[in-house]
Amino acid sequence: MSFFQNVFTSDFEGNWLLGDRHHIPKFVVRRNAGRGDELVVSWTEGPYNLSSNDADSTSSANLKIEFALHDFKSWVRISIDVTAVAANTSAVTAREIISALNADTIFFERFVASIEPWEDRNPRIMIRQRKPATEMRFWVRNGGAEEKIQFNARAGIAESPVYFDRHSMKQRYDFKDCQNQLILMNPSGSNVDLNNINNAVDAHGKVIEFGWDGTTELTDWELLQGRSGLFQFTSGPGSTADSTNTEIVYPSGAKTGDLAMKTVTILDASSVVVSKFEMPYTLEDSDLITPP
Repeated sequence: MSFFQNVFTSDFEGNWLLGDRHHIPKFVVRRNAGRGDELVVSWTEGPYNLSSNDADSTSSANLKIEFALHDFKSWVRISIDVTAVAANTSAVTAREIISALNADTIFFERFVASIEPWEDRNPRIMIRQRKPATEMRFWVRNGGAEEKIQFNARAGIAESPVYFDRHSMKQRYDFKDCQNQLILMNPSGSNVDLNNINNAVDAHGKVIEFGWDGTTELTDWELLQGRSGLFQFTSGPGSTADSTNTEIVYPSGAKTGDLAMKTVTILDASSVVVSKFEMPYTLEDSDLITPP
């Protein structure tokens, strides 16, 4: 029951290996459609009000960038005060931001900031790495100045089982198969994450059709949506012996209208099984149960 963000340029496709290897549920976190392999682009136009704090009460003045060389595992974080040369921190211009970025020694060693047209031909803040993508990767952390500048505005966000946290960047040293690609979001503990989830858009900048609600994370069993026979829910029978007992068995996460199995057991007066029937059954609202 987790929301993940993908800040890189290729889709994440997670296969949840379950009992039936011919029918493997796939969970996709789409790529960041608003950037290139070697650059990021802002998706809001200035001037920017960076005079206060972001939604998590962190200073809006600082832009945090993570980069890694060669092995793409040893992430190094740099934080730059992008208001350093601003005449008015409540209305920081794009040119003032790139001046502040390029004036930072560590930043300028690895990157160059500029104002360039992008897609819609409007001039935007662009950060480009100095090394090719085969030698270096970078991404912009959420929060701080990023909340207003929005380099990650079109980064993919999706809800996936917590199992796929093994592919998040924080787990890069813990799992050999880690793809080092995802950010595990924390909507219950971070207002920045919550806002990013609730305001997520598709690759074209349009609000996702059904949207996400960061306040109602689904559990892993709900995310299965009845697609695996490995995890079963059983409704009934009662604990008291009866002449007829009925059980409804259905796969985890199934919903009203889905296929289930209905088992009817006939008992005699001594609670000895006389006959037993297993039949196809269509789930009704009253059949659905919730784990404690």
